[in-house]
Amino acid sequence: MRQEIDDKHFRFLTSLRTRFTEVDLQGVVHHSEIVKYLEIARIEYWRNLGIGYREFRQFGYEYVVSKLECNYLKPLYFDNLITIKARISRITRTSITFDYLIYDQDNVLAIDAHILLVCMQIGRLKPCPIPAEYLKKVIGYEKPGSIDLKAGKAFDTRD
Repeated sequence: MRQEIDDKHFRFLTSLRTRFTEVDLQGVVHHSEIVKYLEIARIEYWRNLGIGYREFRQFGYEYVVSKLECNYLKPLYFDNLITIKARISRITRTSITFDYLIYDQDNVLAIDAHILLVCMQIGRLKPCPIPAEYLKKVIGYEKPGSIDLKAGKAFDTRD
């Protein structure tokens, strides 16, 4: 079931140009490439917050994709300059949900997506709490009141 995403809460965006290697015989971006676009936006989102994913892993953590929902509303074509908006809409003690909007070169919504990421310590196959310093940066960046916080007393982002 499609969950509507309201773009008024998005602060982060990045752009990229679709490449020839990403399209099918009709010149349409193949659906599998969209997941790569979401990952590019997610890594750039972290970088924008000063939370490089490489450093996150160096501290012994990683995010594992638990759920992915992607709604293809309109095709994207070869050599289009597309815009990807990304935000974190939900945080629990051990997981975050990213929402994405991808616009074509005419600024028409082409794709909306959600990804549930679970925080884990590298080498362990069970969820662990998201480090508080990362949560502080996310909550400080996103628009006040725009994140569904379901962590209860698991963390306190006040100094």
